[in-house]
Amino acid sequence: MNNEEIMTGVELEIILKAGKILLSSGAEISRTEDTMNYIARAMNFKDLEAYVSNRGIFATAKKDDNTEITRIYNVPEVDINLRKIESVNSLSRRITQKSITIEEVINELEKIDTMPDYSIFWRLVAYTIGASGFSYAIGSSITDSIIAGIIGLILGVYMCTIKRILNSDVLITILGSILIALLGNLFIHFNIGSNLSVILLGAMIDIVPGVPFVNAIREYSQNNYNTGITLMMGALLTCISMAVGVAVVQSLLFNTQMIPLYTSNLDSNSFTSMFMKSIMAGIGTTAFAILFRARKQHFLDISILGFITWFLFLTLSELQSNVMLSIFISGFIIAIASRILAVKRKCPAIIFLMTSLFPLLP
Repeated sequence: MNNEEIMTGVELEIILKAGKILLSSGAEISRTEDTMNYIARAMNFKDLEAYVSNRGIFATAKKDDNTEITRIYNVPEVDINLRKIESVNSLSRRITQKSITIEEVINELEKIDTMPDYSIFWRLVAYTIGASGFSYAIGSSITDSIIAGIIGLILGVYMCTIKRILNSDVLITILGSILIALLGNLFIHFNIGSNLSVILLGAMIDIVPGVPFVNAIREYSQNNYNTGITLMMGALLTCISMAVGVAVVQSLLFNTQMIPLYTSNLDSNSFTSMFMKSIMAGIGTTAFAILFRARKQHFLDISILGFITWFLFLTLSELQSNVMLSIFISGFIIAIASRILAVKRKCPAIIFLMTSLFPLLP
């Protein structure tokens, strides 16, 4: 094996490892393919054929003598990490500008792949403020919002522990929703809190499969129908698991009345009320910036976008009664804002889009 063949193999490994990090961190297939192609062109590959799915990457490269090198990478379960996506995106720009050596690229990819997570303390803070913030945003009282935050904290302890024991996402979600419903009903049973619906919805936001739903739509828009269907089915299965957990608690253990949101007397939408709810939605959005490992310098931008998302939705809902239209317009405006902000901050739009749309999920 000559030096050229060895170098070609190393470069192909670099391209596939960059793609693997992106996919396993929650990047869409189109972004992964584009990044791999940018790196390949910068490394002067004459022909690179790559097939990317949500669970694997298959790539073949041709050398000057027309022989081929083929590599297959298995992609593990997706664990959203926006810092890794941003870091690989930044590294690909440096490779394209040819301002970094092969050895430096290998070292950088290794650092990105082993990048440390936020501490358990910050993840528990995220679960707490996420549940409390979104509970208040959808119409709870201050007391119910605090209760949702307490349940969110307990859920965070459960999630940080259970993933070391169980590998089944379905079972983890069912047990998590049972825990949420059980705690919510216990608070109501002892007359601590008044509206079970907003308490449960606020706490449930921490396990709602928002990312798979958003990514499924984005894959559909890029004509990646197989991946889109896979993500959508996974998200629907998670929703069913959540419903099963709540149904078990409500039907077998408690008979607490679930007050529909539209009949709740908590949903006063004066300007002051909408403004305060939107602030809490912005704070709740920051929770997902932590859980999705966004860089700290993006927290303020993400919080502001979350605020704008919910304020737009509440304002549009007041002006007309079509909820779907309000969601569509709010989401469309935020998608544009995310793209503009991404250009300004020189980072992928997914960092802002994946987090700022969460207020619309309840």
